[in-house]
Amino acid sequence: MPLRRRYEENTSAELAALGDELPAAVAILPVAATEQHGAHLPLGTDALIGEAMAERTLSLLPGDVAATLLPVQRIGASDEHLAFPGTLSIGSRAMASLVEAIGTGLLASGFRRLVVVSSHGGNSAAVDIAALALRRMGLLCAAASWSRFGLPETGWPGTEIAHGVHGGAVETALMLHFHPELVRLDRVADFPSLQAELERENRHLRAHGRLGFGWLAGDLNPIGTVGDARLATAEIGAHIARHQAALCAEFVAEVARFDLRRLVQTGAPTPISRSEP
Repeated sequence: MPLRRRYEENTSAELAALGDELPAAVAILPVAATEQHGAHLPLGTDALIGEAMAERTLSLLPGDVAATLLPVQRIGASDEHLAFPGTLSIGSRAMASLVEAIGTGLLASGFRRLVVVSSHGGNSAAVDIAALALRRMGLLCAAASWSRFGLPETGWPGTEIAHGVHGGAVETALMLHFHPELVRLDRVADFPSLQAELERENRHLRAHGRLGFGWLAGDLNPIGTVGDARLATAEIGAHIARHQAALCAEFVAEVARFDLRRLVQTGAPTPISRSEP
C-alpha cells in the first residue's frame, strides 16, 4: 500500500509497513491563521486559502514523488491582530513549539523530510525557529510561504504588490477564486498603508521589509487591512493560484529528491564546537 496523499487517511499499521520508504517521502504541513481580515473577508481567509493551495499543490506533484498532506493548522501566531474582534492567536513561541512537536512525531514515525508552507506572514519567524530545532534532531524541515513564490503578471501597480500585504488585492483575488460566496463585495475598498507614507518620508525606515519594525495591524491602517482590494478579480486569483501551486509543487519535488547524505548526519542535537581561546 503506497503512502496516502492525506496523512490522516493512513493507518498506523500502513505507516509502519512502509518502513524504509518513509525517509524519502515528504510530509507537507500548511500553517495558517484565524484572524481579522477587515470587513470584506472572513476570519478564516488564511486557512481557507492555505488549504485550497495545498490541495492544488498535491494534485500537481509528479507521480514518483511520495508526499502526504498533514491537516491545516488553522490558528497561528497573530498577535499583531489581537486588537480586532475574532482574532485567535497562540503566539510565536507556541507556534514554534507546535511545529516542532509535529515534526518530532513525524521523525518518530520514520519521516525525514517536512515542508512547512504558511499562508500567514506572522508564522514565518516561528517556523524558522522550529525548522532549525528539527534539523538538529535529524529532520529536514524546509520552510516556505505562498507569498515567497511571487506573483505572475497581474497588471497591478507595484505599490499594491509592495503594500497590499493583508486583505488587499492578492488575498481578495484568491478568495474570489476559491470562496467567492464569502467575500463581502459591498465592503471591498482601497485601504491605504502607512508603509506608503514611510516610503515617501524616509530613505530607510519602513514598517516591514528589509528594514522594518514590529508593527500592529492598526499601525498600518486603523481598519486593520491594507491594499486596494478593488483590483481583485476571480480570474486573477485563479492565475495566482496556478502560478504559486506549480512552483510549490516543484519545491516539494526538490525536497523529495534531495540527497540527505549531503548534510551532517545526526539523530540528536549537534554539539556546538568551541575553539580554545
